[in-house]
This record gives sequence, structure tokens and C-alpha cells, in this order.
Amino acid sequence: MNLYLTDEQNMLQESVARLFAAESTAERVRAAEATGYDAVLWQHLQDMGLNVMRLPEEAGGLGSSLLDALIVAEQFGKYLVSVPLLEHLAASQTLVALAQNSASAAAAVTEIGAGALLSFLPQRLTDRRTPINGAAVADYLLLADDDHVYLLNSRHFVAVENLGSGALAVLDSGVKLDNFKIASGAEAVSRFDVACQEWRVLVAAALGGLAEQGLRMAAEYANERKAFGVPISSFQGLSHPLADAISQVEGAQLLARKAVWSLATGRDSAAADIAMAFWWAAEVSSKAMAKALRTFGGYGVSLEYDIQMYYRRAKAWPAAAGDPQRALLDAADCLWPGQRSVGQRSVGQRAGSVSTLLPAAGDNQQDYSLGADAAAFAEETRAFFSKYMTPELRAHAHHSVDGFHPEFNKLAAREGMLFPHWPKQYGGREKSAYAVAAMTAVIEAEGWEHVTAPITNQVAQIVMGFGTEEAKAESLPRFASGESLACMGFTEPSCGCDVFAAKTIAQQQGNGDWLINGQKIFTTAANLADYCFLLARTNTDKPKHAGLSVFLVPMDLPGIEVHAVHTLQDERTNIVYFSDVNLPGKYLVGEVDGGLKVMASTLEMEHGSADQYRHGHVTALHAAEKWALKAQRDSQPLLADNQVASRLARARVHLEVSTLLCYRAIWGMAEKIHNRYWGPMAKLFATEYYQRDADDLMDLCAPYSVMTQRDGLGHLEVGYRQSIGTTIYGGTSEVQRSLVAEQALGLARSRG
Repeated sequence: MNLYLTDEQNMLQESVARLFAAESTAERVRAAEATGYDAVLWQHLQDMGLNVMRLPEEAGGLGSSLLDALIVAEQFGKYLVSVPLLEHLAASQTLVALAQNSASAAAAVTEIGAGALLSFLPQRLTDRRTPINGAAVADYLLLADDDHVYLLNSRHFVAVENLGSGALAVLDSGVKLDNFKIASGAEAVSRFDVACQEWRVLVAAALGGLAEQGLRMAAEYANERKAFGVPISSFQGLSHPLADAISQVEGAQLLARKAVWSLATGRDSAAADIAMAFWWAAEVSSKAMAKALRTFGGYGVSLEYDIQMYYRRAKAWPAAAGDPQRALLDAADCLWPGQRSVGQRSVGQRAGSVSTLLPAAGDNQQDYSLGADAAAFAEETRAFFSKYMTPELRAHAHHSVDGFHPEFNKLAAREGMLFPHWPKQYGGREKSAYAVAAMTAVIEAEGWEHVTAPITNQVAQIVMGFGTEEAKAESLPRFASGESLACMGFTEPSCGCDVFAAKTIAQQQGNGDWLINGQKIFTTAANLADYCFLLARTNTDKPKHAGLSVFLVPMDLPGIEVHAVHTLQDERTNIVYFSDVNLPGKYLVGEVDGGLKVMASTLEMEHGSADQYRHGHVTALHAAEKWALKAQRDSQPLLADNQVASRLARARVHLEVSTLLCYRAIWGMAEKIHNRYWGPMAKLFATEYYQRDADDLMDLCAPYSVMTQRDGLGHLEVGYRQSIGTTIYGGTSEVQRSLVAEQALGLARSRG
């Protein structure tokens, strides 16, 4: 996996940002609103060569990659650039392709290389009254219907006022399109559709830049504005919606870049990725800007404040291609083509859905997959299950700790499949985090329990870093062999997610041992565990964060009682009571009163493991998809119904964004990038959208979805029950929202 930009791309990003910061200020944007066009800025773009970056070198251009253009588009959105640059870039290569058989198109290409402005309508023309961005000012305009491609200029259009203050115009009623025909036939129109697809990707990137900037403006205002004596950013009613919005927007940014990577690497999913990226960016950007504008209160609707310009453009920009919601149907056409070909509509009327031609993306060094090594390890994991998974084990399988099988756990350890990422000195194979993620996906797909191993792994890795030599020597070989498990004793009945408010007391005795009294709740696997990773208060005189210590507590010590707590997810968790438990001093993890440092590493590891919360979403969605692919309505495939297709495609988009956010968190940990919100953001998004989609898909598949069963829609039924729990354990969504608000947007701390 590789999300880095090259040095050259970082320089491009910085130089374009400097240009737009200087030449597309709020004052300049306002000044250009009457026409939607800043001629001085267009000249600056020419001076930098940005106008010809997507033209091939043989046509006088720079031959820049689509990722380079995406970088420019992100900054374009951030600064609300008053030039139809995205249309110009998207249509450039299409015009070059058409110029091979058209003298007028060839002449236009020459002029574009010299500074002429090109725009186009990013959809098939079905209504002459359709407003076209850039048509009021462009030197050349590309249009296409189902049979022909046309080349006109701004003289043939009439400018119209519009929501986004763009250079929009409609075709003059007296213009006869046949006089401007430059190409005909399916191939020519398909080449036009390529420009529409490229435009979608660029607009998705621009909307991501626009929305991020608007949210940061709202955050800055919220930190300055006070109410009741405190910054309004400290109110969770304000900060939490903004945290949701920035999570959605950063997901949109990743999705747009992933679509470009899919194109560059020739992946089968490329066309679907384009449609999903465009729809998601359009879907979340306008809603994010509504939240941002509301942050300003009454000032937000004042024309003196800049946020209203972002609010208007977030809705106007994607509308240039018609209803953005149709992109979900385009995605559905690509995802399930055999089920979507039953006389729904002419796909050609919605550019970009099934054309065999795709935009040329050029070089792309990024990688949004887990990599070849991870894929190979996934295959090794499948082979392991194929070899050892007997019918008896299949019958024993369960998604909760009830599915734990001691002998299979030891077998996995012997085969190097339990903790393959551990250092060799502790019995591991030093596999990458990407390989472990790929392995986990296979385990989940196999329906095997994957609760005990992640908990034990987390505890063991902290012991490796902070435990005493005696504790390491005793516990780590037992964990590595699969003989022993661990549980986590953080949460208490009285403090919930505020683990640092722990009331469990550990008092040091004269001989260096500790006497522990208290209770912990939601200690998953405590009924199976040999050790409890316990957070306890060791100093009541210090502030709550400073007076804590961490211990590795053997569960067979006298004074420990474990009581079952059963949940609606068909899972068992526990409440554990500690009554005068005498713990030898060797089990202290870290320093006395140094629990905060240990917990920081623990929580960082937990936040980086958000991917574990995504797999139930995968299983539930796949169950719904399989059912929908077989089901029929009125003698036609169920997916021929546009509403059904849209709902399933929407869930696929949510899962794709969730995956990208989780993979980014994994990448950040693997690359040792210190980021304090990628993990919480991934956990927040993954669990919230798992719950939303499980809720909707239950309705979609009703009444069959309500039946409890081991296979088929039974995965959706249990997923519905599981999904609500994922928004709670591991830190509730409210806790994650606070972390995202503070770390991603710099909002004030909203809790004591």
C-alpha cells in the first residue's frame, strides 16, 4: 500500500495552492461571480502550463497524469477557482482523439495549445435548454447526443444566472447543431463519454477540496465564537456533526484518488469506482457545507461571509451532469451488469456507465491494495482452512467467543497463523500489517471466531514493550503457542468509556506485591482468559490520568470471580470482580502511576485496528447481494429495479469508503506516521455505516431477513444485531467523534 505523493506531485500541489491562494482570493471570487470567469487567473494558469497538462506532448501539452490533474482539482475546489478548468482538462484528450478525423477539431486543438479555453457538457445532450458550465466564455464547446459529437463556441450560447455563479449558458434557439458536427457513430460518442468520466473524477476531487476547506472555515469560526463563556466548538451538538462531515469528506478524497489508481492499473472495478467516487462526493459535500454554514449561525447566510459561496457551489458543480443520484445506477450497471440489462433505459443517455473506453490515467505510483505479499498470505490462510477445517469444526464455528476452539487455536499457532506479525524472537513470522489485514478478511469470510486472537495480540504486544522480564518469560510463550488467552479490564460500571476514571484500586504492599479490589465490565473472553490486562488506580492523590497503573493479572488468582453478561448480538461478555486479589510485583506493566503511557500505546493500537469492525459489514452486504442476485420480481431480476439497485450500490459505496479509511489507518501505522485521528475516524465511519446499512438492507430483504439461520440472509440478521454493538465497544461513536473533532479539525475539547 502506498498513499504517498511523489516529490514532484508535492511540489505541484504546493505551487498550485500558492497560485490559487494569491489569485483566487475571496475578493477575486466575488468579483468574478457576475460572469463566472476570471480572465487574469486563466492567464496565470496558462503561464504555469496547467491548461495543457492533460494534452499529450505530441499535441503541445505536458502529458500529465490524471493523478496530477486530480491534485490540481483538489486545490481548485479549495479556492473556488472562477475558470471552467475541470471541463477544459477533462475534454482535452477527447478533442485530440476526435481531431484525427476532423479538420475543425484539429484546428481547435492547435488553438487550445496556444491558450484557447475549452469546455463541454458532461452528459449526452437531450434538451437544448440544458445549462452548460463554461459555455458563456469558452472559445470551444464540445457537445454530443447519442449519434454525433459537435464543436461550437460561446457565440452560440446565451448566458444564464445560476446557483454556483459559474459561466453557464444555454444553446441559442436558432443554432442548428448539424452545422457543427465533427464526428459521428458509436466510437466517437464513446470517446466523448471518456471526457464525462474524467470530469466526474476531477469534480469529485474538487468537491473534496471544497468541502474540506469549508469545514475548516467552520472550525476556525467555532473556535473564535464564544457562548456562555466558552468557545462554541466545545459543544458536542456542534462539533460532532462536523466530525461526521470531515470523516465523510476525507473518505470522498480517498475514493477519488482510488478511482484514478484503478484506472491507472487497469482494474475491472475502474468504471464502478468512478461512478461511486462522483456520487459520494456529490452526496456528502453539499451536506457538509450545510453543517458548516449552520456553524456560523445567522452570519452563514450573509453574503459578507464566504461560507455561503462554498454552500452554493457544493450543490451546483456536480449538477452540471444532471441528477448526481443517477451515478448510483451507473455504479450498479458496472457492479451487476447481467442483472441490469433488462430494458431499464438507454445507458448511453448517462455518460460513462458501460463504455469500454476509459480515461487514460498515465503513471500512478500509489497503491490502494494491501499488496502482492498480503494477497499471497491470504491464499496461504485459505489453504490452511481448507486443510484443517473439518465438518465438526464448522459445526462449532460461531462469530463470538463461543466459537473459540482450544485445539484449533494451538494448531493455528503451530502453523504460524495465529500471530504471524510478531517478531521471530517471540515465535512470529514478522508479517506486515497488510498481510494480517488480508488474513483477517479470510478468517471472517470463513465464519471463524476472530475475537480472542486480536485481544490476546494487543495485550501481548504491550507486554513485549512494557512488561517485566519475568512476566514476558512467563506469558509470551504461552500466548505464542495458543495455550493462553488474554482479556482487557478497562471499562467499569461507573465510568463507561471514560476508562481513566477507573475506581478499581491497586495498593502496593510492603513486599512489593499489590492488593487489588474493584470490578470491570464488558471484559470479553474473561471466561476463557488466563490473564487480564488490568487498569487500576494506584494513587488517589494525583489527577485521574496520572494516578493509574497497568497490570497483567493471572485469572487463576484467588479473589477473582467472572460472571456472564449476554448481549443481543448472540455474544457473551463478562463482569469481573476483584476482591483482595494479591498480585506479585512482577506483573506490573510499565511504571507505577505510569499507566497513561501504557494506555496511550494500547489505545493507539486499538484505533489502528478499526478494520476489524468492518468485516461484519462485508458479510452482511454480501449476504444481501447474493439474495438479491437470485431473487426476482415480476419475472425479472430484482436488481433490474432501480430502487433496489440504488440501495445496494449505496451500501457498496459506504463499504468502499469504510475500507479506504481503515486501510489508511493500517498504512499510517505501518509507515509509522503519527496521526491521532485516522484510527478513530475509521472506527467511527466503519461502525456507523455498518449499522445504517444493516438497518436498510434488513428492510430491503424483508421478510426473509428476520429469520435466524446460519447461512444466507442469516448473516444479515445477525449483522443487524451486531452492528449496533460495534458503535459502542472499542469506544463509542460519541467518543470517536470527539477525538476526530479535536484532532482532525482542531476544535476545542468537549469533555472534562
